[in-house]
Amino acid sequence: MCQISRGDLPGLETRCVLVLPALQQGISCVLVECQGDQIVTPRDFFMRSRRLPFVSDPNATVLCFTLGFRQVVGGFDYLRSVSFWVRRSSLCEYATRGGNRTYPWDTWGPSVTRWTDWEHGLAPCRPGGSRGALFPLLIEVGTGNPIVIRDFHPERVRRALARSKGRPSCDGDRLKVVTESSRIEKGDEFLNDIISSLPYCEATSEKRYGYHEILIDDERIVGITRGDDEGTIDIHVMV
Repeated sequence: MCQISRGDLPGLETRCVLVLPALQQGISCVLVECQGDQIVTPRDFFMRSRRLPFVSDPNATVLCFTLGFRQVVGGFDYLRSVSFWVRRSSLCEYATRGGNRTYPWDTWGPSVTRWTDWEHGLAPCRPGGSRGALFPLLIEVGTGNPIVIRDFHPERVRRALARSKGRPSCDGDRLKVVTESSRIEKGDEFLNDIISSLPYCEATSEKRYGYHEILIDDERIVGITRGDDEGTIDIHVMV
């Protein structure tokens, strides 16, 4: 975590180091990507939209990090991708402490992140506020796939838990609250399995869609499909 220093020649000042899960010997990461929603001021927001009387709480917005690993297995090029969500406020908390301290993964990561493995068939899109959408890597021909939305806003999680009265969610539920820890298998890349437990609400659409990618913000969900012809793109907006 770095802070941009002031001066005629701005630089980067390291505030702290947050260590990620350890990798197997000889494994290197070929992709590191961070995606997050732009935080806008209320004035800028109302110039953009007059429909909503609110904006996402900056302290509850999430970032999505994606790590990619490439190996050659049996003569074939193999790419494994994993992603995790973390609230901006969690990262800022450690940055505010300063001191250029190093925090091992087990001391900060499991409780404030939630990981997903692309090998399960779903990939995350860029978050919008505290929400993120998952879209399928392969579209089921003729039927499409449901849209899966995860909301990491702590207040919405508390309200959903109160409505459920402590009843545990089942895998078949279209609306569920996930508070228990999840596990990403270490595979050939990581030294240990990855445990994460950032709570979230999950909603799965009843209708199925044939979108290739999903975009999301405070107001709407945008589904994007690519046509058979090169360069043909269809955009569907759901308010």
